[in-house]
Amino acid sequence: MFLNSKHNALAPFVRRGCSSSFEVTVPYKHLLAIRGRPAVLGCEFTPDPDLSNLVVTWQRQEDAQVVHSFYYQRDQLDRQSPEYHNRTSLYVSELHKGNASLRIAAVRPKDAGLYLCIVSNTKGTGRALMQVTYGALYSEPRLSIHVNSSALKVQFETEGFPKPEVIWLGEHDQNLSYHLEIHGQTEDGLYVIKSICEAQKPVVNITFKLKNHLLNQNLQRPVFLSYDEDTTGHMIIVLAVLLVVCILLVIGIVWLAVQKQNKQRPSL
Repeated sequence: MFLNSKHNALAPFVRRGCSSSFEVTVPYKHLLAIRGRPAVLGCEFTPDPDLSNLVVTWQRQEDAQVVHSFYYQRDQLDRQSPEYHNRTSLYVSELHKGNASLRIAAVRPKDAGLYLCIVSNTKGTGRALMQVTYGALYSEPRLSIHVNSSALKVQFETEGFPKPEVIWLGEHDQNLSYHLEIHGQTEDGLYVIKSICEAQKPVVNITFKLKNHLLNQNLQRPVFLSYDEDTTGHMIIVLAVLLVVCILLVIGIVWLAVQKQNKQRPSL
């Protein structure tokens, strides 16, 4: 019920079956699927009101694994690849209209690749090829600020796919130097991005920008911070004074307790 032909390119995009009146087409050659969202792979064919001989098979072009199959007027999922169990469906009520579109729920990184839509009925047999690309929107960047005696470091951390473009801008929109860490992909296929910009001034006015060109996502997060360079020294002094006061209080409490105990002792 499925074909095991190998193709290395999208052309020819549409192939006609044995009948010139029958064809299988896809409305677009490329589909951009977003992590966690459903993806609908469109496919249309010349319909036949009689569905008893209709066979619809979706399979991966790279390794011919079966994504979804339909024949004998019902889904046939016993030979479906485990990667797609409980994640695929056809619009069965639309089959008589020539709609063989496939819905994949909760898109994953491994779903990216080439897909064949293969359809046959009494009018003929045909196939069409589609490419699916995977992308993940970057999460809201998490801000952390690290202060030491010599500098202030502003860090943003986020996850997404593919690798983004990162820019740090100064108060007058000038490009700033920064440190960028891109950690390997997680189990969800995401890149973990950490970017640090170091500021030397007491007043920090900088902007973090991230672009995910694949998904046309643009994040821009300004950071304005005013701090006292001597704050650390003042804090040390305050803590030292508080420590001395606490020690004196403890000594005083102990002394009073000893005096009270001595007064309560019976004289000999």
